[in-house]
Amino acid sequence: MPITPRSDDLFLVVDMQYDFLPGGSLAVTGGDEIIIPINRLGRRFDNVVMTQDWHPPGHISFASSHAGLKPFDVIGLPYGPQVLWPDHCVWDTHGAQFSADIELPHSQMTIRKGYREVIDSYSGFEEADRKTKTGLEGYLRERAFGRLFIAG
Repeated sequence: MPITPRSDDLFLVVDMQYDFLPGGSLAVTGGDEIIIPINRLGRRFDNVVMTQDWHPPGHISFASSHAGLKPFDVIGLPYGPQVLWPDHCVWDTHGAQFSADIELPHSQMTIRKGYREVIDSYSGFEEADRKTKTGLEGYLRERAFGRLFIAG
């Protein structure tokens, strides 16, 4: 079904960062295959926002922060079960940067998530504690977007 973007639409691009692309520390197989379609689609929207996983060194979700544990082990935290990940998207590192192949210069905002050392994040809207907001919901309401399209 063809998409005809309207002025009240938002295109949300999720975590198109080097660490999630082939060769990255938490690579998604074929993750780079969606870059061209994202660019093509994103150029059609007036409103674009990007999310960015952005962890401090020693983040609670990193297996390296827990002696004797390894990536993909699960631990209990105050907000629930937590999968331990390889170190990834550490702020100010190459792996945390957006792929240079993402060509959306008209993106209006970057929502950084996971930057609190003791809370992980899987959502552009709230952290894993289901209490701490990222600001995306407020932005959507303030701008009164009618539709949200998501890729990434």
